Amino acid sequence: MHSDKLILDLGSHSAKVFRKSDEGIEQIDVLTWELLESEVCLPAIENQIKSLLSSQGSMPDGDLQGHVEAIGTDAMRRSPQLCEHMEEICRNLRIAYRTISQKEEAELLRKAIAESDIPSHLDVIHAGSGSIQIITHECEAPYLIPFGISDLNQQFNLLCPPHQRQITTCIKWLSSRFPATLGPFAYTGGEKTYLKHFQIELEQDLYCLRSDFTLFTKQLAMLDLGSLEANSPFDPNWMRGAIASNCIVLAGLIKSGTAKFMPSDLNIAHGFMKQL
Repeated sequence: MHSDKLILDLGSHSAKVFRKSDEGIEQIDVLTWELLESEVCLPAIENQIKSLLSSQGSMPDGDLQGHVEAIGTDAMRRSPQLCEHMEEICRNLRIAYRTISQKEEAELLRKAIAESDIPSHLDVIHAGSGSIQIITHECEAPYLIPFGISDLNQQFNLLCPPHQRQITTCIKWLSSRFPATLGPFAYTGGEKTYLKHFQIELEQDLYCLRSDFTLFTKQLAMLDLGSLEANSPFDPNWMRGAIASNCIVLAGLIKSGTAKFMPSDLNIAHGFMKQL
């Protein structure tokens, strides 16, 4: 595989660009959007993707063929029409594209975990906009949950003003749906960068204490959406999933009964790149 080949991870709320080099696999850029919540405008999405890739110098002579591979996840699984639109956009840009199943997404995560710095004794939780995958040691098959951050935002008013958010109810609801065997876990998808951005101290630069995380989430829960978006480690829209993501971690801590968890920046694109 050439060092300039990129993976484009297309989800319902973001498009992430990953590059594999001699130093490893790294996320090099991200843009956020709302594919399920907004009316799809093909030219606008196509221009956004083109701009995202152009900023990486990845469009030699304007031709992306052979340089970029794209995978679609939650949003494209839920909406056949959106999947068709994304296929058309990638075809226009000469990008190889396919939509992956939730099961395949979990298997890509498992491959990424195997070659990551996540200790082998930890279970792993990965949350997307429309699904959650949990890899446990008690079961060879991944634990697949067909709802995610967007669903939690809608069901529990997590994007509303602070006094309208049903955070405690959301945490209890999640905890009751997590596997009973959940043990100490890592939480993936940019969580380490997120916590470091907010200057949360990590034990041995690896683990976030439950007490520290609980205090941090209470502070964020009191902020309105505009304040959250104004202090994002990525772009402003990324923080629209912060409260829901925090609920998932808190539910995991309650279910597992553990005093800490490992935040990780691991993503399914890491697993996808392992097989190229």
